Amino acid sequence: MASEQPLFLKNLWYFAFHGSQIKRGKLVQKEILGERIVFGRDKEGHPFALKDNCPHRGVPLSAGWFDGDTIQCCYHGWKFNCSGTCTGIPALADDKFDVSKIKVYEYPCKEISNTIWVYIPQNKLKLEGAEERLPNLLIDADKKFLHVETVTMPTNIDHSVIGLIDPAHVTFVHQSWFWRSSKNLKLKEKNFVPDDLGFKMARHKPSSNSKGYSVLKGGTSTEINFQLPGNRFEHIQVGKNEIVSITTLTPINENETELNHIFYTTIGLAKLLWTPLKSLGKTFIGQDLGVFHKLREGLDTNPTLMLLGDPDTQAKWYYELKKSWHQSIEEKNEFVNPLQPQTLHWIT
Repeated sequence: MASEQPLFLKNLWYFAFHGSQIKRGKLVQKEILGERIVFGRDKEGHPFALKDNCPHRGVPLSAGWFDGDTIQCCYHGWKFNCSGTCTGIPALADDKFDVSKIKVYEYPCKEISNTIWVYIPQNKLKLEGAEERLPNLLIDADKKFLHVETVTMPTNIDHSVIGLIDPAHVTFVHQSWFWRSSKNLKLKEKNFVPDDLGFKMARHKPSSNSKGYSVLKGGTSTEINFQLPGNRFEHIQVGKNEIVSITTLTPINENETELNHIFYTTIGLAKLLWTPLKSLGKTFIGQDLGVFHKLREGLDTNPTLMLLGDPDTQAKWYYELKKSWHQSIEEKNEFVNPLQPQTLHWIT
């Protein structure tokens, strides 16, 4: 199962924060793909993302001061606006020097439906296709997602993605009164088709042995979509109402991956019961986190791993997609999805 491909995928958008986590007048540092980035909001409330180093001596800008308009380094007081352009150097006596020529690298940053995304380029001098690859969050831009949970998975992005799209673990990891029991197994048949940067499980009636779905009434159907670099989108239709459940995986570095889960629904009762529903979501994600700590312990011994049969086919597809994406960047060609429609079977 080992891959010789680069671990990280570039020229793609990554989930950074739920919008509620970035406040005006505050700076927040975050490591993404091993790059340290400082986030904030300008006076209009728009998010920005800059390389978290002062170009003078490299001190993190996030350690400085921010008044909502100007970031000032804590070391020598160099000042920068929210786009990374230098606006002042207090110690510089030569007022003829154009300080605006000094810039901090600015990452493309977008807020979509109260979620903040950052684009990580392969070449920081060329932003290739950034606007073309914005994620489709399945709801109108004026709608807002609720934040469910954020946890750090103690594994790299590959192991984290495989865990996200693995159907066989659900039976054993998510045994709960509100979900399902390992004693109630059924043969599943699911139809998949390639879709943009990933693959989609065609719309179908949810599993009858999952209590979480069984409480939904009114002609329920679900469609599940996985997209590079590591995002799972589930759209559930419940009569005239809808539920959108999104799980994102953002690599922190080579050993850790951040999982975020966000949620949207038009069902009024769900909004009234948000506190207990959010608690159930945290429990569900906590079960995954618990088994991933065990996985980390096992991976420390560098065991030989395998992918076997239909239950692991989605993991194989992930590696194929990664390979094609890396190849498209190296050869400067259009990405071509290498997958074909396929029906998979597993018991869960």
